[in-house]
Amino acid sequence: MTLDQKLGQLIIVEYLGHDYQDSGLQEMIRDQYVGGFMYQESNHNFDPPYDSIGAVAALSQQAMQDAKIPLLIATDQEGGLVNRLYKFHGPLPSAEEMTATGKPSYAYQQGSQAAEWMRQLGINSDLAPVVDVHSVDPPILETRMFGSDPQTVATYAGAYLQGLQDHQVAGCLKHFPGLGAITSDPHNGLPVVNRDLATLNRIDLAPYRLMIPKYKPAMIMATDVLMPAIDPQLPAELSPKAINGVLRQQLGYDGVVITDGLYMRGISEHWSLSEAAVMAIEAGDDLIEGPYTPSQVADVVRALKAALEQGELTEARIDQSVERILLLKLRYGIIS
Repeated sequence: MTLDQKLGQLIIVEYLGHDYQDSGLQEMIRDQYVGGFMYQESNHNFDPPYDSIGAVAALSQQAMQDAKIPLLIATDQEGGLVNRLYKFHGPLPSAEEMTATGKPSYAYQQGSQAAEWMRQLGINSDLAPVVDVHSVDPPILETRMFGSDPQTVATYAGAYLQGLQDHQVAGCLKHFPGLGAITSDPHNGLPVVNRDLATLNRIDLAPYRLMIPKYKPAMIMATDVLMPAIDPQLPAELSPKAINGVLRQQLGYDGVVITDGLYMRGISEHWSLSEAAVMAIEAGDDLIEGPYTPSQVADVVRALKAALEQGELTEARIDQSVERILLLKLRYGIIS
């Protein structure tokens, strides 16, 4: 692989609108070698003519044909309030509703069904489930959490995740190290969770400790929350203490770590997208979520190359993340 191909693999893009041929999305896939892209209903990706299962599947197939290296094609299908399949399959139960049944098998069925429906659209990755432990009532999460007890969260989120992954859709635990105790929306600024380390270990980090060895999640999403007990200076997704220290070393996770959207204000008020991308890779993340346009991808690639030239990053560190991403693609049949 060339350096440009390696650096492209570290990026998963979103895109605005509902065009593909000769679009920015096609350019990012064909010419910039991005590792994948996300469908988002809020970005109007499912507006006409891409408002049918067949049309979306055709777009996914064309994108795969244009890619030099097969793509992660993702969405963030949780059910309930975050239901990217609504246009095609109507209302689906939330995490809270799945737990209310008292049947982990129901959560497994929902994950399995969602996986089958996503695969019909050409989607092979789902940035779900949420494993935040419900401690307060953050408005951004509402019914998206499986419960207020770490074991309950691990049981029901684990069943949903297993349903996804048993049906060849790569799942993703989020939002590491935990948003269950935030009181503000990370889209609007950087939330702070002032819990001591013992409390974080007992509550917020517990689902990861329970689920990583049992379910082998394909991905974990790190987010922009400040937890002073872990790192008093940097948000978790940009913090070597949080990613390399807690997630990799203490919790033993060696799969793909994806950032949350680096355009969210908790990050963008302090760093540019390209600065945050370099910091994320330095911290131990593998996959950068945030660029929307070819110019943004070019900025990120340029910044990563500069970090390599200046010795802030090594090519061995880049290769480590590329290897994790390619192994995920092999494991889920994306690369055959």
